[in-house]
Amino acid sequence: MIEKILLLSNLAYIASCGTNNVPTFDQTKKTFDCTDGMDVTMPCNIMLVIDPLTSMTYYNIKEDERELRGYRARFDSNGNLVTLLPSSQLPLNFSSFPPPVQTDGHFRPIITINGQVPGPTIIAHENQRLVISVYNELKNVEGVTIHWHGMHHKDTQRADGVAFITQRPIPPNTQFTYDFYASPGGTHWYHAHSGAQRTDGIYGALIVKDTLPGNMYDFDYPDQHTLLLMDWQRDASIDLFYAIGSSLRYWKEVPGQDDYVSYSVTRSADGTVVGPLPFWSGIINDKGRHYDEMNQTNIRNSNLCNFNVSEGNRYRFRLIGAQALYAFRFSIQDHRMTVVSTDGSPIIPIEDVDYVIVNTGERYDVIVHANQTSGNYWIWAETLEVETNIGQGFYNSISKHRAEAILHYDESDDASIDDVDEIKTCTSSSPCKAVNCPIRYYGDIIQCTNADEFESVPDHVIPQSIYSPDDTVFLNFGFDGESTTSGSSINGVNFRFPANPPLTEYAEFQNSSDMCPTRGCDHDVATHCACTQVIDISSQPRGSVVELVLTNRAVDGSSPDGAPHPVHLHGHYFYVVKIGYPENDTSGLFSAANDDVECVITATNVPCPRNFIAVENQNGGFKQSLRWRDLIRPAGIDTQNRFARKDTVIVPYGGYTVIRFVVDNPGWWFLHCHIEIHQLEGMAVVIKELPKEIPTNNLIACPGAGGSLSNLRVSPLIMIVGVIITTLCVYLA
Repeated sequence: MIEKILLLSNLAYIASCGTNNVPTFDQTKKTFDCTDGMDVTMPCNIMLVIDPLTSMTYYNIKEDERELRGYRARFDSNGNLVTLLPSSQLPLNFSSFPPPVQTDGHFRPIITINGQVPGPTIIAHENQRLVISVYNELKNVEGVTIHWHGMHHKDTQRADGVAFITQRPIPPNTQFTYDFYASPGGTHWYHAHSGAQRTDGIYGALIVKDTLPGNMYDFDYPDQHTLLLMDWQRDASIDLFYAIGSSLRYWKEVPGQDDYVSYSVTRSADGTVVGPLPFWSGIINDKGRHYDEMNQTNIRNSNLCNFNVSEGNRYRFRLIGAQALYAFRFSIQDHRMTVVSTDGSPIIPIEDVDYVIVNTGERYDVIVHANQTSGNYWIWAETLEVETNIGQGFYNSISKHRAEAILHYDESDDASIDDVDEIKTCTSSSPCKAVNCPIRYYGDIIQCTNADEFESVPDHVIPQSIYSPDDTVFLNFGFDGESTTSGSSINGVNFRFPANPPLTEYAEFQNSSDMCPTRGCDHDVATHCACTQVIDISSQPRGSVVELVLTNRAVDGSSPDGAPHPVHLHGHYFYVVKIGYPENDTSGLFSAANDDVECVITATNVPCPRNFIAVENQNGGFKQSLRWRDLIRPAGIDTQNRFARKDTVIVPYGGYTVIRFVVDNPGWWFLHCHIEIHQLEGMAVVIKELPKEIPTNNLIACPGAGGSLSNLRVSPLIMIVGVIITTLCVYLA
């Protein structure tokens, strides 16, 4: 799979760039509020510095002390931070050091933004200009890019921040400025989009202030009530991916024995796969705890985040799914929620909600009414894993596989909170209400409202399309490569990142030998296929509608060995038209894949959905292997309802999700599974939209080592390696 190690020049394209002269920054500054004393006409200048640090370590980062000398810390039995060194060995100014990055209380390598994980929250007016300078101080020669998740970047795609698609990674000792307008409004975020850096700490909240219709809440404090949810690993993300790529697997100790056992996948309530790699810790914002399953205890007496409310008031809480893998089931003890927005787009409120399932990449805004007795209440974000496949909804969840925080009433002086086994009880006589379930059937104890049942506000009538078989594009998110360790694919093709970004080096890009279909990717050959897969919709005029059917076909139609995929589209909102779920037996377990979609097989031993959607047929449509069964569109697709707009949506295992978007944003837009390992392995495509209208101004090449890259290739998994040595030529030049 690994063919060449990529040595990239330190070329970068954006409004401005240059070598670093890193200014001093405030490690304790948690928020850049561009609305404080500024109106929408005033540009907001922000500086983000990327540094490699270690969690649970004191640092005092200054411009003239870039060696980042640190002092390790731990929690004592009372939950207080203490240093491992005696005070006599600490510097004289140690009392001025800001507190360390805690995460789950363990030491591990992290990548920080301004010395923090997650990075500072950015708050802006809608349509306000943001000028964000990113300084790369990674000393292990890693390049970096930042994606502004949820921003549509109309006329500023150069700021979308996807490595090898819209720019080359920013080399170390180099500054790179992203210049764009904050739009649309709502709850969004930013994160690394190069290699595995997002889940090592390069992520943060981006809140574009808006006003929801109706008098639904009393207070909106995005600097206080924004929750970034993360499944945190013990090891650096790159080490995990090396283990996956080399088939080392995972091993854990056996309680009471001097032995190890191989990790087995965990499953959800319907018996399908949830955890292909072990859950370690969950963190909310910058704090969490690891639970030691061997000793049945929290092994670090680490702190948790408090979210303060005042009795009787209604608050807007913003939930952001930053996870690497696990979906989280979010709930608040003794409090129900009203869901009012998804991915920044308002919906008709869904009231009295007990659980909101948040997948990686998704955002949900909820109203929390502080209507309970003053005190402290648990906030939990639990995984969807269960102990056994009993088909009984959320019950028998794996203990302590969750992130925790505390809802604190200001009227209470009590800081204590009792441990509990569960914070919601669901019965057939008093069922719980959930939002965004990945499976359809939870018996009579869970009532779920899913994404294709949301209704948009204001009344966005779903755009209609031209419904001939050639006008709907089918994309299967599955594992059709050599193995499940290298087989994350779309339509049987592992996405290969190009050496030349199409936005900025189109001439070199279009002549690349890695463009599909090539390199063993013949439609009738059952071989491993890796190439740069492009959905070319350039023939679609502005204002037309593209319909995508995102499928998640089972390898074996009756096998439960698969998982849902959260799919994210850059540059657009899309309308969620329909979700087709698999069949379940009477106990709720997966029994068969949905049969609305069929495969037209043209050769034996060929992955069914392998096709090349960039190759148009004589009628101007696409050559495809998947289609609606008997060419009959399922019921419910062609109705004009007030479906919600999203940019990230779940595709259930054994099922499909139908989405539509309007062709109105010129650019090269990435479409991919947001589970980090799946995207890195190749579960992605690029959409080529209105290419003749793509702006070419302000695409400036930063000075550097130079050199041609036209003959070099980037494999999807070795992009992890590639970003480490992306800018090695900077030091060789």
